[in-house]
Amino acid sequence: MSKWNGSGIGFSKNNTQSERNKRDLSMNKRVVACALTSMLALSASANSSEFTINPMVGASYNKAFGTKAAVGLEAGYGSFLMGYTYSGAEKGKGFNERFEEFFPNGYDSLGVDGSSRHDYKAHTLYLGYQFNLGTGQLALKAGAEFSKLKSKGSYLLDTSFPGYEGDYTEFSYTADSGTLVKPMVGVGYYMNNGLNFNLHYTYHNGDRRMKGSGTALDAQGADTRSGSYSFSGKDLSTVMFTVGYRF
Repeated sequence: MSKWNGSGIGFSKNNTQSERNKRDLSMNKRVVACALTSMLALSASANSSEFTINPMVGASYNKAFGTKAAVGLEAGYGSFLMGYTYSGAEKGKGFNERFEEFFPNGYDSLGVDGSSRHDYKAHTLYLGYQFNLGTGQLALKAGAEFSKLKSKGSYLLDTSFPGYEGDYTEFSYTADSGTLVKPMVGVGYYMNNGLNFNLHYTYHNGDRRMKGSGTALDAQGADTRSGSYSFSGKDLSTVMFTVGYRF
């Protein structure tokens, strides 16, 4: 069997994946640190009767990953709000197929057995303004979602020839999209007893460029290459509903 060649899917030999992971991890830490620092600064400068804290729990949904848990925290001062939410999901898929007469030039069949998994995380920062409505307050919110997608998979390829035992190639890959920023809008209704209900929406067509590395292992040895591919056709627009209690 000839040694695997990744050029067909954009693979080339370089070692930038670990550097990208470090940058994205640092980015996510800065987003969370910015939210917490701003809330602490607001609480330190605010009059105790004007400052509120609002922890929230709930669920978010998008077509690509379905329903997943969501948590959030809001700080309020007078009529103004500052908030942070987080949601994440994992989705796996197995694959086991055999293609008879897959290659007309000698291969008898090709078998593919393996699995893949996607890990999606989204952090949102937003500002809001609330005003009296009925027996409570209505808030309008706007902000940005910072999301990242990681993918990994492993496959065993079995190519058979007439009259011979099959040759096997193991292939594994890891890839991530880096951090993408998308717009978020939302509303919330806060009752005078502290209970509140929040609905947030993030528009996200799902298209992103995935970068990573893949390794092929066969009888001739291992070959590792980095590369990129397009993740598209997945609707990641997200609706999030949370219930909170502010005090």
